[in-house]
Amino acid sequence: MPSQLEHAIPTKISELHRRLVGPKLRIAGRVLVYDAADALATLLDYDGRHTVSVDVSNALDDRSGEWASERLSTVIALGYLEEIYSEHPRTDDLPSGVEPPTAGIRFRAILVAPARDLDLMLWDAVVEDVQARAGEK
Repeated sequence: MPSQLEHAIPTKISELHRRLVGPKLRIAGRVLVYDAADALATLLDYDGRHTVSVDVSNALDDRSGEWASERLSTVIALGYLEEIYSEHPRTDDLPSGVEPPTAGIRFRAILVAPARDLDLMLWDAVVEDVQARAGEK
């Protein structure tokens, strides 16, 4: 019998932290900054304050131009949160009032898909509901 693929846990960008290193996660946000030379994107949460640094080097494909070339394009990313020890996130490209990505962690994407019609506020509400239901079990 074939084994099932690992489920990606829906997660809010504002809730990414070291305790989530390991399991496959699904996040959604807007591409605030994309650095093509380093294949790094900074995703912005719906609230316009929380960000995460995303390594997209393993997720680039023919459709990447749909989100990489358009500032604030909405995407869904699947991947893993990993600890990094070598660098601090760049903050010079961030608008005032936006929290820089958490130092010491980075999201390594295995898939980034454009999601133009995704309502990020609704996404976060659904994630909260899923987490609440999981806590009831």
